[in-house]
Amino acid sequence: MSFFDQIGRQITQGVDRAKFEAEKFQRTTRLQGEANELRRQVDGKLAELGQRAYELQRAGQISSASINELATAIDQLRSSLVAKEEELKQAQSEVFVEPPAPEPTRPAPAQQVPISYDPPPPTPPSTKICGVCGFQMPASAMFCPNCGTRVG
Repeated sequence: MSFFDQIGRQITQGVDRAKFEAEKFQRTTRLQGEANELRRQVDGKLAELGQRAYELQRAGQISSASINELATAIDQLRSSLVAKEEELKQAQSEVFVEPPAPEPTRPAPAQQVPISYDPPPPTPPSTKICGVCGFQMPASAMFCPNCGTRVG
């Protein structure tokens, strides 16, 4: 077998392998897409089932402690959602109010410069309060360490 025949065979094998890998990639991608679509359909049917069970429980046609517990949790979440949506509407309707221009001031009379300087005592680090849970945290905090709400 000549040198060129070996190179030709290696190139052919490389092309065959690349073709196989490309087809494999296409096949696995298609199958993943189909599996994801089926998962989405299952999730949709479960959500529909949950909605129907919730409605039947609220109508008194189903009596189950676990469903009652879930329905109560859903009611509480919906109540919180309504409050948050109202808060969001209020925040979205706020408008910036331009502060009035400061009145011109007269220059202050010249002051004497002290000969010695006593630095002021160090101030304690400032803090702020979380608007959701009331936790007191450092002013530099971006999230409440107690409840995780973004602050500031």
